[in-house]
Amino acid sequence: MMRRFFAPLLALGLAVAGNARAEDTLSPLHFQSDGPLGSIDKAAAQRGFLVYQTVCAACHSANALHYRDLEALGLTPDQMAGVAAGVKLADGSAATLDSPFKDPAMPASAFGGALPPDLSSIAAQRPGGAQYIYALLTGYATAPDGVTMLPGHFYNKAFPGEQVAMPPVLRDNAVTYADGTAATQSQEAADVAEFLTWAADPNLSTRHQIGLRAVIFFAFLGIVAVISKRRIWREGR
Repeated sequence: MMRRFFAPLLALGLAVAGNARAEDTLSPLHFQSDGPLGSIDKAAAQRGFLVYQTVCAACHSANALHYRDLEALGLTPDQMAGVAAGVKLADGSAATLDSPFKDPAMPASAFGGALPPDLSSIAAQRPGGAQYIYALLTGYATAPDGVTMLPGHFYNKAFPGEQVAMPPVLRDNAVTYADGTAATQSQEAADVAEFLTWAADPNLSTRHQIGLRAVIFFAFLGIVAVISKRRIWREGR
């Protein structure tokens, strides 16, 4: 019931959040956050947060994140407060901006003893980051002939060992995007991968911007040093 109330509220908030804009990330598949000069695609990360909160948060925590952190994705204080107010904590109270993302506290028995991992830094923990998350979420298939599946497991081409306890969770139109982006399974997977990349490193864009400026500065400084050295040697002859 809470999720039915929450999704329209979040979609309304994201419709007017910041200056993020829709961008095609699937043709071909690419992530703006990839590479040494990459930056977070805020439009995709906002959509990914909707996917996380609507689908993933039922089983996975993200305890390193607080609702106030959503300001970095372009949400205003009122929008963040609206998102938090739609989340009921374990004690029945509504979350606040200072609350960490709600922990669903799933019992291990729910997935045959496999606890759903916290997603706060999952993109940094897995080789490939966003690419791996996307491949995992879209990698479910029928097990090939001759493969014996463990009880309660699902065949997934991207998961080490190709058997995972998490069932396929994404489907077309699992959410409705306020920016008009078609909510295909692939788009949802790409968007939540970008959101989890941001969650693992909220300062990624800033770090890369500072790094680029530092490289430009030191390159300029090097050129000045070379020119000055040549001038000094020329005048000293």
